Formats: sequence, structure tokens, C-alpha cells
Amino acid sequence: MHDQQDSGQRFAVIGAGVVGLTTAYHLAMRGHQVTVIDQAEAPASGCSYANAGIIAVGHAESWAGPAAPRQMLGAVLGRAPSVKISKLLDPDLWRWGLAFLRHCTARAHATNSDAMARLSRHGRRMLQDLEQATGLDFDQDHDGAYYLYGDRAAYHARVESLSDGDQGFVPLSASELIQRDPALRAFEGTLQGGLVSSVDSKGDCHRFTQALAQWLQQNTHVTFCYGTSVTGYRRAEGRVQALQTPSGEIACDQLVVAAGTGTPALTASLGVRPLIYPVKGYSATYTILDDSRIPQRPFVDETNLVAVTRLGDRLRVTGIAEFAGHDSSPRADRAAHLDGYVARHFTGAVDIDGARHWAGLRPSTPSGRPYIGQLRNTPNVWLNAGHGQLGWTMAAGAAQVLCDLVDGVRPAPSDVSETASWLKSA
Repeated sequence: MHDQQDSGQRFAVIGAGVVGLTTAYHLAMRGHQVTVIDQAEAPASGCSYANAGIIAVGHAESWAGPAAPRQMLGAVLGRAPSVKISKLLDPDLWRWGLAFLRHCTARAHATNSDAMARLSRHGRRMLQDLEQATGLDFDQDHDGAYYLYGDRAAYHARVESLSDGDQGFVPLSASELIQRDPALRAFEGTLQGGLVSSVDSKGDCHRFTQALAQWLQQNTHVTFCYGTSVTGYRRAEGRVQALQTPSGEIACDQLVVAAGTGTPALTASLGVRPLIYPVKGYSATYTILDDSRIPQRPFVDETNLVAVTRLGDRLRVTGIAEFAGHDSSPRADRAAHLDGYVARHFTGAVDIDGARHWAGLRPSTPSGRPYIGQLRNTPNVWLNAGHGQLGWTMAAGAAQVLCDLVDGVRPAPSDVSETASWLKSA
């Protein structure tokens, strides 16, 4: 495969998470030479490390909506168990929050959710294409997911909201769900109904990203600079000519910043501060002891805002959205929240005492749409960042969309990016 890439441009991609590496993959497949730079010592060390594992097309909806201001007020008052604000006086949070409120109209919510859904469906398709092309194994399954409701009114409202564009979602009563998957009996008595999705997938994002890095090293002209911080840029004639690092310069013809929550700091010297705020999410991973008690498909508990995914012989449970700035350290009370959920539903089915807890920073924009596009003031710099809780879902599709823009092709889907005056977007 190396021969096909000798005529391409030199790309530098900052970020070795799932978004950065799928971007590197698509660039390499189009004949470009790519250098991936990350300050961590290995790929997928940040938000891609221990996320929910669900390619959650069915959860592609903007958080900003008519109900969100009340939810955020509850979080400020400490009344929302799944949303926490630990750094209320953070100026970046207020800047982000004011923009978030502007997206809370019904019209903006519908527009943003539509864009997120289209990009998420595209991301799942592109992931399957990538999987077929590379043969990577990452505990994946494409059989769909469950969306469970413990609130009868919320369940019926969701069913009533289903439209022709929601193909692939079948509503079932609690008894029908349990008949379909007996392991859901763990929720008997509280389960009011749910949706069975055929458009979702699952997979270990960390395992995928590490395997993709290895595949790229073996099959393409992609090279990696781990443990490397970008300290600045050498610029001339309005373009970035090289990245400056403690180990020396890395020359490039084009630069893609795909660094998640680190993106605003990396673009600040270029005169751009994307509205990307770190929203801390928590996960716990448990060894499975009894297969028969684990649901066949991953599921999202829409009432408790918890996602549960089987990955091989492990159960991954994720939840909580905490606004704590750039503090990624896990808190014991948040970990206990997840352990308590598992104890209520899966005692004896998993090893709760041996849980491995983790926290990561989701790079979230006010609208929920990522920034995908080209800087107007520095035209050889591109952004692919801000995918929030849907980074694993959108990554492969967002990478393909970005590469279409690089090639001067109108992407399909289009109009999926967050918009900004400084960005020529998708």
C-alpha cells in the first residue's frame, strides 16, 4: 500500500484518539503522507480510552433544547444526579453556557439534532466500511441496541415522537422486551417500555484505535510522534509551515487539529477559540461472571442516563456529565454512583469489587455538532473536533467528511458541522 501515497501532500494530524486516527486513515487512503502527533505515550489515551462503547445512532440528539435550561438549573442546585457542575465560576463554562442557551429553542434543537443524526448514521456506515477494509477486531457487533424507559410518560412521548426518519426503531412494552431478552428481567417492576434499535452498533473504542494505529504503521505512510507536545507553529504567508515541538519542527503542507478538549488551546495562537468545553464522563468496567444475566444488546437507560455495553468478557457502564474544567481525575462518589447502579441490577452477574473506574473529558460544543472544516484566516489548517459524547459514533464519518472538504468535494452528508464566522465548514 505504500506506493500509492508518494504523490500526496504532507499532513500533520494533532490527536491520536479515534477522531484523529480515522482522519489519518482517510487521508492515507487518498494518497497523503500523514504524521500523527499526540502528547500521550500511546493512542486512545484520552476520551477514547474507556467510553461507553456504543455507536449510538439512536442517541444522536442535541442536549440543547427547550427542556435543557431547567435541567441545568437542577444541576446548579445539586438536584440532578446525572449532571454535576463542580466549577461554576469557570469563565470558559459561562462563555460556553451562554451559547448553549441560544441553542435551546425548539427550532435550533431540531436543526442540530437532524445534523447529528445524519452524521452519526454516516459514521456507523463508514466504520463498517473501514472494518471490512482492514479486518480489525475490536469486540464489535452491529445488531443494534435497546433504549429503556422507567418513566411511562417519557416512554410514550418518545414513541409519539417517532417519525418516518426514525426507521430502525421498534417500540416494545416492558413484557415484550423481557420476552425478547430475558436478561432485561433485571429491570422488571421499573421498566415501562423501550425501543429496539437496529441502527446502532457496539465496539471497544480503545481496542479499535490501538489496532488502527498498528494497521496504519504496517500498511501506509502514516508515522506517529507520541509523547510530543505542540508548543507553537512556524507560519509564513498566512499558512502553517511547521509545528514546533520540544524535539524540533515537524514540517507540513496541511494541518488537522483533532485534539478533542485540547483543540482551543492549540488554535488560540492562530486567532481561533472554538467553543469546546470538557464535560467529564465516568465509566466502570466489570468482569462478567454470568453471561446469562447480561442483555444481548447494549442499552441506554434513558431514565437514569446510564449506558451499558458488553465488550467481550467485560461489562462497560458509563454515565454522569460533570462540568469541572480540565480536571479529568475520577471522584469516588461518582464511581460509587455507577457501582450502585450495577449492584441494583447485576449483583452476582459481574465482579463489582474488581471494578476499574475511569473518567474522561468529552469535547462538547453548545449545539452538539462538531467543528469540521477549514480556518478562514489560515487556509491550510483544518478542524475535526468537538464530537462530545458521540465521538465514537461520528468519528469515521466525520473523518470522511473532512477529507472530502480537503479535496474540494461537497461532502455527503453536508451541513453537519457547528458553524462559526472563522470556519469554512461541512
